[in-house]
Amino acid sequence: MASKGDQLMEEGEKSLKKFSLFSFGDDKSEKAREKFIQAATQFKATSDFAKAANAYKRAADMSEKSKNEMDMISDLEEAGRCYVKAKDTATAVRMYSRVVDYYDKNQQPFRAGKVCVSLSEITPVPEAMKWLEKASKYYESQGSKVTASEVTLKMADIKARSGDYKGAREIYEQLARAALDDRVSRGGARKLFFTALLAQLASIKSESIMEDLEVLRDRFEEYQDLDTQFNELTREHMLVKAVIEAIEDENVEDMEKAVMEYDNICPLDELRENMLLRAKTELRRRVESIR
Repeated sequence: MASKGDQLMEEGEKSLKKFSLFSFGDDKSEKAREKFIQAATQFKATSDFAKAANAYKRAADMSEKSKNEMDMISDLEEAGRCYVKAKDTATAVRMYSRVVDYYDKNQQPFRAGKVCVSLSEITPVPEAMKWLEKASKYYESQGSKVTASEVTLKMADIKARSGDYKGAREIYEQLARAALDDRVSRGGARKLFFTALLAQLASIKSESIMEDLEVLRDRFEEYQDLDTQFNELTREHMLVKAVIEAIEDENVEDMEKAVMEYDNICPLDELRENMLLRAKTELRRRVESIR
């Protein structure tokens, strides 16, 4: 027996084929859209997201036929969300891309940026970076500096997670410098400089650890000169200083202790913990190689 959603889809398709002297094409499309929307609601209620996505896609087709662009975009966005839940990423990208194009054409950059961020969450790293860069530009064009910075920070985090620590460090530093020039954001510069240093730490190699340490130390001093709040009284400063000393002494235990002390007071998230772990692994390799 057909489900309620299937029945509604069938009714919607049949209504398009009915001939009536008193019914115009737009009327048919609007009535069919209503059925498809109702069907989508039924499918979502039973977590059948593939069918829900298709129902919203058909609703968007009807909105396009009746030249109702606002409904069409709403339907396409809903279809995109359902395709994501149905794990049909390729079709979701097509739906969302059409939405971005519409918002771009109609000069709605904030909405376009929001959809670009959604696209970045479902695409591989290279594509995700392009969508985030696009989103950042949309937000900047609106004067939404804070939102643009949040998007750029996502880009840095993605680079760090994918192992591009140099690229990540450059973005963290860029954001930190920009924050220093903004009265509202200035307080967040220290954490960004700190994360930039962690990305630098994650770049060190056991075979060139002392040379890499010099680069880290230089950046550490530079960031302190730039941001007076990044000083010896802060936990971030204490950790970086202790880690530099542990690497100089080639002492893995001291590094572990410094990280643990920081983590007990200021819990590290997975990304920053992994960057420190990577540095510790390289330090251990260095120590083992000279024994």
